[in-house]
Amino acid sequence: MNTSGVTATAAHVHQGAAGQNGPPIVTLVRTGPNSWQVPHGTAISDAQYEAYWAGLLYVNVHSDANPGGEIRAQLKP
Repeated sequence: MNTSGVTATAAHVHQGAAGQNGPPIVTLVRTGPNSWQVPHGTAISDAQYEAYWAGLLYVNVHSDANPGGEIRAQLKP
């Protein structure tokens, strides 16, 4: 994932429907100033895989200005 216009401090994949907050399930790794990726060897559960296909996963990008999350993007299969 690439970001712009934000100084991100962390990024995660969360499980939750659009408009609802949910727990982080994958912590993304910074690979460059504005680049993030899923760590090598990461696995998700069958239930999380089904949640992805149901549109129930999202990415949340955090910053110092907005530690709870500055950018949110629902993942679509």
